[in-house]
Amino acid sequence: MVNKVASGTNEPPMRARSTEAPGLGTEGLEINLPFKTPYDWRSIIQFFQSHSIPGVERVTGDSFARVFRIENKVCFVEVRPLVAKSQLKVLIVSADPQTTSETVRRIRNMFDLDCDPGLIAKSFERIPMLDTLGRRFPGLRVARGWDCFETAIATILGQLVSARHREHLIGQLVSNYGEEILDPSTSKRAYLFPGAGVLANSDLSAISTTTARREAIRDFSRRVLSRAVSLAADQDPAAFCQALLETKGVGPWSAEYIRLRTGDTDAFPKTDLILKRVLDLHPDLDLERIKPWRSYAAVYLWKEFAQTLSRSRNRQPHDVIL
Repeated sequence: MVNKVASGTNEPPMRARSTEAPGLGTEGLEINLPFKTPYDWRSIIQFFQSHSIPGVERVTGDSFARVFRIENKVCFVEVRPLVAKSQLKVLIVSADPQTTSETVRRIRNMFDLDCDPGLIAKSFERIPMLDTLGRRFPGLRVARGWDCFETAIATILGQLVSARHREHLIGQLVSNYGEEILDPSTSKRAYLFPGAGVLANSDLSAISTTTARREAIRDFSRRVLSRAVSLAADQDPAAFCQALLETKGVGPWSAEYIRLRTGDTDAFPKTDLILKRVLDLHPDLDLERIKPWRSYAAVYLWKEFAQTLSRSRNRQPHDVIL
């Protein structure tokens, strides 16, 4: 049976149907989420491939999957492209249907499905360089994290290290401090990302990182628990940034980067190595003219200049796009 579900956008409604989840015989919910074209699936899935969380996420060239907990329910989600239909096919496996709307909200945010590329292109027309890049790379989106807490912790661990080393550190964090579970889709071992309560009270000695970064993780987690840092999706971006900056070990780059990867369309980490060099080379690049879409400028500038302006010749694609 196929049920129509309101998508919350001006796109055609998303379509949902019950289906059997792979590997278990567990019933899942399959939903098709529309997006406006053009949509560069290849670039966004490459980002998730190079930023996957070991034990929590599984990412291939044509799919993204992960386990998670919402409202004390362990769930699974898988995302695949239906490019010809301008949709993403989302499979949700959960014992509680009440988790569906929150799961869909997160997927829409992660894959930037509510972006209007025509609006971004119109904004870019005000700056010749961005107008050129928009035409060269049609359909780029801002890839975002599953939730603010995971994104912040991964950003702290990923400061000044390669993508491969960052993945190793996050793997240590998850396997040592995350909760071991059975993946609802496969019955195989998986992990839930550790929560603030666990990280705030752990010495984090199992992670091969600096003492300062361990303390930054603990301090951020404590501030989340005390609500000094809010994880609400609809909070004021400036207040969120200020709360991040008041955390030990979180500077301007990290704060702006976390904002960009959690949904602030105007975040622009100007102290980022690549972006700083672009701005130095092009001092007339006035990004104030495209507010509130500067996060898209960051993505396009990274796409164009990451390889040529990086110090390291051994970086892999997307390494510098932390």
